[in-house]
Amino acid sequence: MKNHFHAIVAYDGTHYFGWQTTKSGPSIQEALTHAIHVVTQEKVIPEAASRTDRGVHAESQSIAFALQKEWDPHRLKKAINTYLPPDIRAKQLQTVSKDFHPTTDAIAKEYHYRLSLSPFQLPFDRRYAWHFPHFLDRETIVKAASLLIGSYDFSSFTTRADKRPICTLFAIELTNLDRKIQIALKGDRFLYKMARTIIGTLVYIGAGKLSADIIPELLACPDRRNAGMTAPAHGLFLHRVIYSPS
Repeated sequence: MKNHFHAIVAYDGTHYFGWQTTKSGPSIQEALTHAIHVVTQEKVIPEAASRTDRGVHAESQSIAFALQKEWDPHRLKKAINTYLPPDIRAKQLQTVSKDFHPTTDAIAKEYHYRLSLSPFQLPFDRRYAWHFPHFLDRETIVKAASLLIGSYDFSSFTTRADKRPICTLFAIELTNLDRKIQIALKGDRFLYKMARTIIGTLVYIGAGKLSADIIPELLACPDRRNAGMTAPAHGLFLHRVIYSPS
């Protein structure tokens, strides 16, 4: 009988080719697979709630895996962290039902995107915020963001066709930080590069490159060519995966 585990993992995605194992370079999944194998001597492939792209970070990525041997969760977490690179850490680890799945059981995901608006990019911001040293009309961004709330076909905001293009955005919130702004997006699911393209489009609107009136057009008549750029990956963080109403 297998023992099932649910872990919350944080990582700096700077040096990784995203979550999923790939021949292109190192991945978060590959690093976790190796650490779990070294500790347990069992070959498992952890599954994640979200396949983050190359360079994207996570504050709380949700993963699951199963082992043949019983382990105390606290001891297992400590041991796995010992063999993980310093830019990946398991924050929490607990046993779960065999029926738990990190993707299908999730009811929402929340991403945070950070922009640096200072005239020059400070060294400790360069890996974690998009440097945009230009004027942004924040009220216009908030207005445009409100038009995205609801259930729509978000094909205008992805570079990959999806058989299920309908997604629901519950909230988009802008927060002023020191020298930066943070845009939080909460939705039931996100298409490939959807979060980053929404950010790029909102930034274009705030900079006056696009009108806020384009949002209803992009939702009614999906066309990726009419949306804004895909924002750089290094400003995006998977903030949390939600499994119960909150």
